[in-house]
Amino acid sequence: MSYPLDQITALARANGELALKFAEIARAGGEECAQIGSKAAALFVDQLKELKPGTVPSLKSEAVTSMFNEAEKSREMAATKFKAAIDEWQGSWKDLLSQATNQQQLTDTLQAWFRPLAKTAATEPAKPSEPARSPAKVPQAA
Repeated sequence: MSYPLDQITALARANGELALKFAEIARAGGEECAQIGSKAAALFVDQLKELKPGTVPSLKSEAVTSMFNEAEKSREMAATKFKAAIDEWQGSWKDLLSQATNQQQLTDTLQAWFRPLAKTAATEPAKPSEPARSPAKVPQAA
């Protein structure tokens, strides 16, 4: 027999794995962006070396286009990885929830666990940011 706690634990694990995959994808994307940026900076510096006084630098269109294409490929690859991670996460939720032997028991357990949080948030009065102070008395000139 499967207990609601087992499903809840497995769902929490799936959420944690999704968060870790998102962090890894973001880290790898950041590294790729840094590499593309360093290539752009190197290209710009190389063109500045060739610059003669009184002339305006012109970016070489093929190099700029290739950098933009590389950035676009990196973005598309990251989007594909994010979609795959979300699809895997949704599949694990679907599998875990379909394995629950008593859906109503799982629902009741989740509601019981989160009900105190909802009550606390709804009934907690707003706290004043600073206590009220009486105005300071200013001495009068004689």
